[in-house]
Amino acid sequence: MPRQKKKQTKRQKQKKWEKNNNKNNNNKNNNNKNNYNQNNNNNKNNYQKKKDRNAYRKKKNRRKDEIDEEFIKDLEKIGYFIREVGGDGNCLFRSVSDQLDNTEKNYKKYREMCIEYMTQNKDEFSPFIEDDTPYEKYVEKMGEDGEWGGNLEIYALSKALKANFYIYIHKHPMYVVENFQKPDRNIKLTYHEGKHYNSLRKLEEKSKEDKEKEEKKKKEKLEEEDDKEDNDDNEDEEEEEDDDKDDIKDLISKVDHLNI
Repeated sequence: MPRQKKKQTKRQKQKKWEKNNNKNNNNKNNNNKNNYNQNNNNNKNNYQKKKDRNAYRKKKNRRKDEIDEEFIKDLEKIGYFIREVGGDGNCLFRSVSDQLDNTEKNYKKYREMCIEYMTQNKDEFSPFIEDDTPYEKYVEKMGEDGEWGGNLEIYALSKALKANFYIYIHKHPMYVVENFQKPDRNIKLTYHEGKHYNSLRKLEEKSKEDKEKEEKKKKEKLEEEDDKEDNDDNEDEEEEEDDDKDDIKDLISKVDHLNI
């Protein structure tokens, strides 16, 4: 005959319920604690990443300004100044136009001269064009307004204009294209950050307009620095607000953890 199950007393049932409830609460607390630690670590990591990004951006902008100033001073020591031209993809041709015509407005004429020479002298240039780009397609593309010119175009302009090129780059050796022992002219340019050409002129050629542009640029730089300071202050305030939000999140997590 099967053994009859002993009936539990009310006190025993109460103890069993308390035991199971404590076990569930412990599991819940452990989960809350793990979630709290993980969220806390994620918040700290995100805050640090944001802080590092802001610091890197500020350092990069500051370094760029320092390089520009250093470059300008170094060129002034040898009797030159930078005449800036438009940065619309035509800067190489604008700079050449300024060197030869004392204005950047004739840049289209020098682009056309470059394209004409490259079209008529395919054998000189085609070995340097990427294999998957047909030469005619490359030249056609380079004929478009705003298409950025590089070393091949400098070489073509040198030949077309019977000119040698001297390109100054900050803290780097000068880039020289000398195709002629007795050139008709020498063209001097500056090259900035691997993406922009300007015209290099003698200090005595500095015009009233150049001086006005320099003053305007200095004024804009001061205003930009003021804006940067305001932005930095706003970023600091945002970081403080984020800290406050993180503190509130931490408090909520702790409350959950303690089952309050």
